[in-house]
Amino acid sequence: MAAGSRSRFDRGRAARYCAAMRSVAFFVFLCLVHAAPSPRALGEPMRITFATDWKAQAEHGGFYQAKALGLYAARGLDVTIRMGGPAQDNPRLIAAGAIDLAMASNNFQPLNLIAAGAKVKAVMASFQKDPQVLMTHPEDRLADFRALRGRPVIMSDSAINTWWPWLKSKYGLSDRQIRKYTYSLAPWLVNPGAVQEGYLSSEPFSAAAQGVLPNVYLLADHGYHGYSAMIMASEQFLERHEPALRGFVEATIEGWYSYLHDDPAPADALIKSDNPETTDALLAYSRSAMKDYGIVESGDAEALGIGAMTDARWQAFFEDMAGLGLFDPELDYSQAYTTRFVNQRHGARQ
Repeated sequence: MAAGSRSRFDRGRAARYCAAMRSVAFFVFLCLVHAAPSPRALGEPMRITFATDWKAQAEHGGFYQAKALGLYAARGLDVTIRMGGPAQDNPRLIAAGAIDLAMASNNFQPLNLIAAGAKVKAVMASFQKDPQVLMTHPEDRLADFRALRGRPVIMSDSAINTWWPWLKSKYGLSDRQIRKYTYSLAPWLVNPGAVQEGYLSSEPFSAAAQGVLPNVYLLADHGYHGYSAMIMASEQFLERHEPALRGFVEATIEGWYSYLHDDPAPADALIKSDNPETTDALLAYSRSAMKDYGIVESGDAEALGIGAMTDARWQAFFEDMAGLGLFDPELDYSQAYTTRFVNQRHGARQ
């Protein structure tokens, strides 16, 4: 073979060899990419956004304590607590998949979501008792709620659509008694015969600060069965990230035990950072009220641990409200919650 021909042959063989090596290299690169561990496998925490139902407050103390003490981080979770407010609609946001986890203020929210076809479940109840209260003036003590008949009851729009139908039906009250609450106590303060709706840790504190020490009646102590401050998750998030959700629930439960029984300062510092309007006095009052009234630790939580939910409680609530025409009696209320993450006495103090 001529030298020139051999040279062209060698160059062609070399070119084919290089091309083959490039193909092998590319194949190896693809294998390495697909075999490489994900960022989480390398130790990067899973990011979770949890939306509360109102501005940061002591009623969110267990969540903030879990974050402040690193209880979420210890489970590989990077949790952002998104503070709620009057313009935030948690049920709509979680149904749309815009947030990972959200706080449900009452049983109505998950039940209304499943009635609308959304796939959402409550997975934990921070509060065994809903903190909704009625207040009367110091000299105005009620033997029971039948004494409210014919008197003005100042309440919010949300109350009109949730606990008011129950109260009205049970005690023979009327919609004619409703006066709209504009989040000022002035109309109640100047009317000794008026009754004021409120939140255990808010309106009573504000009234006392203005020189009126009210009588406070917790609806939960008069037969209102609802849970409160629940964690809601979409079914898709629950199925895809069950270990992370379990870690979030367990850390939150530990956070509540710590906030109620240990030093609350770590959570309070984060709460004040998110909501500078709150004060140390309000935080202390709210925490004390939650303990005194058994908001977190009462009922089933005494035996099953903080966060407890039971089928019996959900059934009792649903049947009460379906009986008032607020839900279709055929609705499968059991789809609104799951107890698989609670009732294990996790973190319970002896």
